[in-house]
Amino acid sequence: MKKSTLAKSVAALSFLFLYGCSSSSLTAPSVRWVADFQTDEFTDESTCRVTVGSKYTSSSVYTYTGSLYPFVEKKEGEIRIGVMSGGGVKIPVGEVQLRIDQNPAWTISVDETPADLVPNASAQGSLASMSQHLTPEQQQALEQTYSATMAYTSKSLSPYTATTGQKADEILNQMVAGQKLIYRSVGFNQQGSNVGEYLLDESFTESLRQCGIHI
Repeated sequence: MKKSTLAKSVAALSFLFLYGCSSSSLTAPSVRWVADFQTDEFTDESTCRVTVGSKYTSSSVYTYTGSLYPFVEKKEGEIRIGVMSGGGVKIPVGEVQLRIDQNPAWTISVDETPADLVPNASAQGSLASMSQHLTPEQQQALEQTYSATMAYTSKSLSPYTATTGQKADEILNQMVAGQKLIYRSVGFNQQGSNVGEYLLDESFTESLRQCGIHI
């Protein structure tokens, strides 16, 4: 379980609605990038994510189910960049494309996604029943094939698609120097989903600074 500053903001906003406040205090700000801090209650592992939303209030950011949102994340010193599903019901993202200004588009495949952003899909019971009459060599080959297939399937169903390492660093460098980001999902045999677009304005660089993401 994780504690999220955005979740706390939602709770605070609910309190304001219940007990009343002036209308001016709930004026929605313009669309902007925000820093979302999370800490795992059991491991104390910290994550800071720079992302956007569809609806903003003075203290909260909301996303919609079925919509996709770009994000930059720092977890235990590692930078991840990609696209995530919004809302309370998450949908698979699939392969995505990002493009900053007039630079060539980046494609991020599902198999680049870090393991902790992928749902756990285990079916060891069914695997055991399939392999019980095989030789040890056949069992080993089946297990290897099965593990690779399940890993790819899990990543294909993940509500996140992201990349890390040098590729993430290069994308981030373009984003910091750029003015506009466009993105889309191209997975699941689709020619291309609707294109999302966000400006890379001062709120982006400020949110990076808050997350301790340095270029």
